[in-house]
Amino acid sequence: MNWQFSLSGPGEEPRIVSAADPAQAELFRAAMRRFATTVSILTCVSEGSRFGMSATAVTSLSTEPPALLVCVNAATATHRALSRGGAFCVNVLRSCHAELSRAFSGQVRGEERFASGAWQQTREGLPFLADAQANLFCESERTMSYATHTVFLARVLSAIVRQHVDPLIYQNGMYAIAQPIGLHRTPP
Repeated sequence: MNWQFSLSGPGEEPRIVSAADPAQAELFRAAMRRFATTVSILTCVSEGSRFGMSATAVTSLSTEPPALLVCVNAATATHRALSRGGAFCVNVLRSCHAELSRAFSGQVRGEERFASGAWQQTREGLPFLADAQANLFCESERTMSYATHTVFLARVLSAIVRQHVDPLIYQNGMYAIAQPIGLHRTPP
């Protein structure tokens, strides 16, 4: 199947390119930036060290049993730690956590990432963000590699959910906030 992508602004004719065109990768990335996604920080412990990274490719997989699907770039140190198996935590960020997310997106390396934020740990030593919207404590059950990423299928063993809903959103290459809209809002 030959995929075709188009990118255009208001009043412009769509520009169509085929999958063979080098521009298709950029157009695909542009299309994916249109997804508004909640930002989380994945954390785990491996061989006595803490690992963590910001993630936007996290979604519910099942409610019975409770499970998540988490996609992680194979080039990251956190991927290597997660691949060893064991528990990890999905820390669902609040809008006030944009700087913390940046630190866990590569601006800060290794253990230094945990110098900022309200980090606590479980009895087993698993780090979790105490002021996150929610903490989902997981165990990886299956993995599937695809191109540059690994998909982790994880069972949720327990969760902490805080009352206030205030997600940090990532959309179009930048952080954003979510606001409720009225039922009678007309599109622009």
